[in-house]
Formats: sequence, C-alpha cells, structure tokens
Amino acid sequence: LKSLIDISTDSEPPNKKRKCRVAILDIDYHCGNGTGSIFYRDPGIFFSSIHCDPGVEYPFNAGYADQIGSEGGKGATHHIPLAPGATWETYKIAIEKAMNAILAYDVCGLVVSLGLDTYEGDSVAVNRGGFKLSGLDYLEIGKCMGKFMKGKNIPIVFVQEGGYKMDVVGEAAAHVVGGYAVGAGGD
Repeated sequence: LKSLIDISTDSEPPNKKRKCRVAILDIDYHCGNGTGSIFYRDPGIFFSSIHCDPGVEYPFNAGYADQIGSEGGKGATHHIPLAPGATWETYKIAIEKAMNAILAYDVCGLVVSLGLDTYEGDSVAVNRGGFKLSGLDYLEIGKCMGKFMKGKNIPIVFVQEGGYKMDVVGEAAAHVVGGYAVGAGGD
C-alpha cells in the first residue's frame, strides 16, 4: 500500500510538483486498523474507514469516530462505524460522508481498500449480524464514489482485500469498479 501511495505522489512532472496528499478509503466489515495505525500521525495521508461499530465487532479497540489521528496527523483519520445489519440506505450515507471528507482534504490520489465481507451472509461477519449489502448494492457503491470524483483529475486504485463469500466476491468487485466508471462519467 505504501508503494502505491509513493507512486501516486510522484506522478507529477518535477517542474509541476505540488505537495500531494493521498486518501485511503477502507470499506470493509471490520475497521482498517492496521492501515489506520500506520498513517495515524501522517498529515499527508487521509484515512477513512467505514466498518461495523467496534463496540460490537473486532477489533474492539480501533475504529471509533473520536479516533481522528494524532500529532501532525490529527484530523486525517476519519472513522465511520455502522451498526450491524446496515443496509444500502445506511451505507450510502456513510459513503457520501467519507467522499465529502476525502475531497475536503484536497487529495491528489485515492486508494480504495475494497473489503467485500460486507456482503450479506459473509461467514466472517455473520456471528454478530453482518451487513445487509448484496448484488446491485455494490454497483451503487461504485456509482456513488464515481459521482464524487466526476470531473476531477484524481487517480484511483482499487485493492480488493477481503470477502469470503466466494460465490459472489468476483461479481461484487466488478460491480464496484463498473459502477465507479459509470458514476465518474465513463462508459
């Protein structure tokens, strides 16, 4: 992940380089606490994670809304915990909130850590309720992100990192990426 971020910050020609900040959007049933802890003090990386409430689901010690970064990175961490059973209607609000925060941070690159264990019935998430996303909800996730990025010259990288309901993971990933292309104005 750090290599992808380093590459994205070096994409400008040397005579046009600006201080570049990159965002990471982690959408997963569990908090992206590993990634979040790496960049917790880093003002150059904006980290937003949408996940199940850590008061209910692992990792229990990270992912609370009041954990916003520290030192120079204070304000560069943005957790959006959701209750178990979240549906597309709830998830859409969270995606919109995350995308607004990302764009307000004036980033020049976006990495999406795409965890698909948010799919209804995923074995990793069902013990405590899981989320209730399925099928075309993933197309809508992509479209929603794309609409925020439309007309902006901000490169995006999707990194598929989780999801254990193997009969639907491929389709869900394709829906997110395809939906993003539609929302951003592509074909």
